[in-house]
Amino acid sequence: MDRVVKGRNRNRLIEAGVDLRIVLQCALAIVAICCLRPAVIAQSGRKPQGQQPGEKPIARIETREVALPLVAYDAEGNYVDDLRPNDVLVLEEGEARQVTNLKRDPANIVLILDLANEIGTFKNAPTERYGKPDTPIWEKGSNYRVVRHPTQWEFAKQFISSLSQNDKIAIIQYAERAQLIQDWTSDRDRALGAISSKYRGGLKSSYYDALKLAADKLQSQPEGRRIVVLISDGLDSNSKTSQSKAILALEKARATIFVVGWADALRHEIELSISWLANHEANRTYAAKRIEELRRHVPLLEGAAVELRQLAENSGGELLLPPTHEDLIKINRNIKTEIGAQYSLSFLTENAPSLEDKRSIQVLPARAGLSVRSRRSYRISDNMKK
Repeated sequence: MDRVVKGRNRNRLIEAGVDLRIVLQCALAIVAICCLRPAVIAQSGRKPQGQQPGEKPIARIETREVALPLVAYDAEGNYVDDLRPNDVLVLEEGEARQVTNLKRDPANIVLILDLANEIGTFKNAPTERYGKPDTPIWEKGSNYRVVRHPTQWEFAKQFISSLSQNDKIAIIQYAERAQLIQDWTSDRDRALGAISSKYRGGLKSSYYDALKLAADKLQSQPEGRRIVVLISDGLDSNSKTSQSKAILALEKARATIFVVGWADALRHEIELSISWLANHEANRTYAAKRIEELRRHVPLLEGAAVELRQLAENSGGELLLPPTHEDLIKINRNIKTEIGAQYSLSFLTENAPSLEDKRSIQVLPARAGLSVRSRRSYRISDNMKK
């Protein structure tokens, strides 16, 4: 009897052991399936294309090409005509960028003429003297000769006549309002005709409105270099556009700005006028007020010239301050030559997300005896942010 009981107990233990082994095997199978699941998923086609099992994800950096103006000089100050991409180094926010191209593109030029006579008609022409060296034109009486061509008219005529046939020009004049008197054209005769028929002066200055209008015109030209030739004293009294908005618009347009400033030439004319009033009109009541008005205007011109210099140099351009009307007319040759020597430099930049859409830029020479001039910063266009 005891043997029968012991046999039955042994059989029960054996059966229980079998059941335990089955349970243990099922548990191990479940664990194995869970461990293998990521690998199965990876092999199901959900892994990044081109990535092998076990590899780290590949970081993709999107790039864009940016074009900026550049002028290069040799050790003697002559323009360099054989510049190559490896002759310059581009730093954006302090990091090196790959230069992809250097070429000579046609130019889109906006010519801006300041025709505001807020302090008098000093911008029209130089004071003519006869007899005594301090006697101005208005003392000639019946011998007075009307100025046939104002200084800015003559500058514009010579500048337009000598432009390359591949370049386009638009013309803006401003006084009480900023006015586009010639839209984009490669026809020199048409541009000269606009100057002859639409040239009008005024009393107030809409300087910032003119800058904004120029920026808008340049944005309409997707191809070629963008250039502003500005003849101005830099003073404003009548614009609806703020200074900051006008400057921002020009930065976004990536325009190179060549400024012909009135500061020195007008100072010379004002000093002549003050001297003449003091010597000939000192006993008249208006003379003292006029002399004081003219003297207050000189520091305004000098302060505006500082802003004009910053505007020009930040854009890769230049401020020129001719001392006389005659020099102002002649200086159009310098600007024309500078525009002709300008390159379009292209480099690759990362299209990385940023809270600031303005990036500092520095172009350095990488060739012995070479010096270069370009923009100091540029704005990221809206299509680059996408």
